[in-house]
Amino acid sequence: MATLADIKADIADSIDDTTGEYASQIAKAITKAIRYCERKTFYFNETRDITFPTVSGQEWYGAADNANIPTLVRIQAAFREDANSVRLPLNYDTPISLEMLADNSAIRGEPSSYTYFGQRIRLYPIPAAQVYTIRLQSGPYRLAALASDTDSNVWTIEAVDLITARAKYIVYKDTLKDAAMAAEALNDFNDQQAALDAETSARNGSGLIAPTSF
Repeated sequence: MATLADIKADIADSIDDTTGEYASQIAKAITKAIRYCERKTFYFNETRDITFPTVSGQEWYGAADNANIPTLVRIQAAFREDANSVRLPLNYDTPISLEMLADNSAIRGEPSSYTYFGQRIRLYPIPAAQVYTIRLQSGPYRLAALASDTDSNVWTIEAVDLITARAKYIVYKDTLKDAAMAAEALNDFNDQQAALDAETSARNGSGLIAPTSF
């Protein structure tokens, strides 16, 4: 299981930095690499565990309701669960459509639609007294930043080769100004990304071709 320190050591060894001269640049490159890669959905950065309870009369939900809400990149689906664990899907609607509906005369009741705007989730109808649990299927979602060298998460475990290759590319391109090695590192990154894309597809795919309406 790799840690942040392991990735730093790997990159330092690759560029022959035996004195720690580029330690700061390596650390920044790793942060940039994760920030770049976390915009894409892989099998390890999608979740169905982002939930929050509805509040009577509250239509907007943000960081105070679940810290992950402001960092969501894409909501794949949303569901409403009642006290008996009966789960029903919520329909996605555009922010403009809900803006037109949710005025002072907006009805209150069981939420049936949602949208995402301004890093918050909006529900319609506005929840009434009955409390529901809203469950989101999201991918990708952003993990907490790696704060210390001993930290690890899916980026240092499942995607260690991907992040290392991207960080090396950044160091060669921006710090060492070595175009040839930057190109080599970028090729490695593309290979690693293709491998993770294939594994994600294999894990999530049904193996069947779905019909498409035109």
